[in-house]
Amino acid sequence: MQKLCREVWIEVNLDAIKRNIEAIQAHIPRKSKIMAVVKANAYGHGSVEVARQALESGATELAVASLEEGVVLRRAKIEAPILVLGFTPLDCVKRAAAWRIDLSGLREDWIVQANEILAEEESQHRLGIHVNVDTGMGRLGVRTKEELLEVVEALEKSENLRWDGIFTHFSTADEPDPDFTLLQHSIFIDFLRFLKKQGITLPIVHMNNTAAAIAFPEFSADMIRLGIGLYGLYPSQYIESLDAVKLEPALSLKARIAFVKEMVTKPRTVSYGATYVAKPDEVIATIPIGYADGYSRALSNRGFMLFRGKRMPIAGRVTMDMTMISLGEMKAKQGEEVVIYGRQKGGEISVDEIAEMLNTINYEVIATLSRRVPRFYRRGGKIIKISTPVMYV
Repeated sequence: MQKLCREVWIEVNLDAIKRNIEAIQAHIPRKSKIMAVVKANAYGHGSVEVARQALESGATELAVASLEEGVVLRRAKIEAPILVLGFTPLDCVKRAAAWRIDLSGLREDWIVQANEILAEEESQHRLGIHVNVDTGMGRLGVRTKEELLEVVEALEKSENLRWDGIFTHFSTADEPDPDFTLLQHSIFIDFLRFLKKQGITLPIVHMNNTAAAIAFPEFSADMIRLGIGLYGLYPSQYIESLDAVKLEPALSLKARIAFVKEMVTKPRTVSYGATYVAKPDEVIATIPIGYADGYSRALSNRGFMLFRGKRMPIAGRVTMDMTMISLGEMKAKQGEEVVIYGRQKGGEISVDEIAEMLNTINYEVIATLSRRVPRFYRRGGKIIKISTPVMYV
């Protein structure tokens, strides 16, 4: 393996991805399939490799946020069904059909126009549509039975579209109070019964996200959408406290010390704003990671990194490309490893801990990791693939 010229990297444990899928599959009804959600570059883990591992491990379909994300997977020769969860403009319908990527259906007029566009092109592929029903998320989807019937009837009349699924999204399934999730479920089931009364045969039905799959496995229907749980993280402390499914974090973030200095002479200030003043003989190590890599500037003078298994505080402000840590009086050498997220010699800094420190959620911490950070993929304890946007020089 050629040496990195900037020594910061993400390690993704593909075995953990596999075990997480198996754990969820064992928890939900056997008939329920798994759609692996690999949007946002697989929540920072790398969409292509995670998608491949998910499909090998039992997932049958994939979900992304945009057509562009789906095309990345198709170009990587991934043939499984792919659904775009977000809104797709009509200008992109032809491309979706050409790449065989399913879209979310939200309005009757969009369905009619999409069919007309594909008719003009004499498309070789019928475009798959999953109808989104808004039962309380308030983001996308039809809100009334009348709207739903209009969309479904337009789909059934269409010669160029194919009705592949119907779904909703639970907005509070990760919270202790079940009432709103139960309300959303009731509304969705009522919509499905309404369609059945019209003599309409339902396609694939899916509603459960990770939180609902763990807390309400009986709602798993034909398929669940496994997002954050795929990566070994829980949607909330409450869901973790249920102790229903054991998940294993798949991601760790590591680096090697780029520079070491003993702050013998004045000024002993560190980083922009001179907000940190080192003690005499304090050892400061420079780590090649910054906010351009997705390591939040809000961790300035607050966060920690692991060095030899011990927590070392961030000294001064996180800069765009580098962050300094205090090693106290510990001696260190350039090239020694630090762990930013993950475990080292009995120490651990979890993504959940970082999220709490930043007053955010674990989703954001991992999803904002920059693409310029190489991803190393492990299986069986060995690195099997390195993904980097810049070729080695």
